[in-house]
Amino acid sequence: MENNKKQIEQIIIRYLSGKSNPQEIDMLTEWIFLSPENKKIFMQMRNIWEITHPVFSPQEIDTNKALANLMHAKGKKISLFAYWQRIASILLLPFIGLSLFLYLQNTPTQQKKLPITYQQVFAPYGTYTQLGLPDGSKVWLNAGSSVKYPIPFEPQQREVFLSGEAYFEIVSDEKNPFVVKTNKLNVVAKGTAFNIEAYPKDSLISVTMVEGILDVVIGKSHAFNLLPGQRVCYNQDNDMYQISTTDPYKWYAWKDGKMVFRNDRLDYVFKRIGQTFNVDIELNDREIASHPYRATFEYESLDVILRLLKMTAPIRYEEENIQLDQNKPYKTRKIRVYKSMP
Repeated sequence: MENNKKQIEQIIIRYLSGKSNPQEIDMLTEWIFLSPENKKIFMQMRNIWEITHPVFSPQEIDTNKALANLMHAKGKKISLFAYWQRIASILLLPFIGLSLFLYLQNTPTQQKKLPITYQQVFAPYGTYTQLGLPDGSKVWLNAGSSVKYPIPFEPQQREVFLSGEAYFEIVSDEKNPFVVKTNKLNVVAKGTAFNIEAYPKDSLISVTMVEGILDVVIGKSHAFNLLPGQRVCYNQDNDMYQISTTDPYKWYAWKDGKMVFRNDRLDYVFKRIGQTFNVDIELNDREIASHPYRATFEYESLDVILRLLKMTAPIRYEEENIQLDQNKPYKTRKIRVYKSMP
């Protein structure tokens, strides 16, 4: 336990000094969302770091020395977490007040507008995350997804940026529409519930309407309304879209811990599993790609789902043996799927 704590302390110092690698950032992100307390600790440390460190070049930072100095503060060795929490109340609030006063004093009256502060929330792979927005709206983020939004929302504008998949329950406000922006598709809602799938690596962007009325805008060429029970799938590769009628719950059941398939092709089933668990699944037989599959998985792990698929579908699978090394401690699992032998 103590070793894990020291490792996180080192990673936070490296992150704040601009020296962390992608693997360390992934570890830190996962740790932050393990508990509200972890997130609170990180935010306090980041705020104090920004206050006590002027603009600098990351190459000039000695992270080991910085950690040692902080750990031996005030002549005795204490926990980094405890030290930062102890000084947070002393430095943070007076600094914010002084900064705000100076900013307002040196800004012309007509331009006295505070800078926009954004919050970004991530959902780790294999699970989902629920959060509340500044206007009271609710969002569920599916695995491997993120949402970015301003705190607070600007007047007459409620705007968020989505990467991945999310289910929204929007507080009604006729005068201030709610806008969700993705890479190629935006939706505008005044009070409604809907699901959006917009994973960066997927050529398809889909919106499923649950309640209310939704305006969908695709680039500069397409704009239309969606009604409850309707779903639009937009293909970025050919700039074509299709609207169909569906059972909405099938597409947002994931927020309740379920994966629902209703006569879906196996290639879609494995694509969905791969997105949820961050695993590379390769189908090596075209014949099974179009095989229809019907099942509901609830809170099952990846290994359990694969075993159930093997029992209920004409498939067999092999996991590629990946050798890890020092330079690449994390690698995506790769699974090859074949048609089962008679």
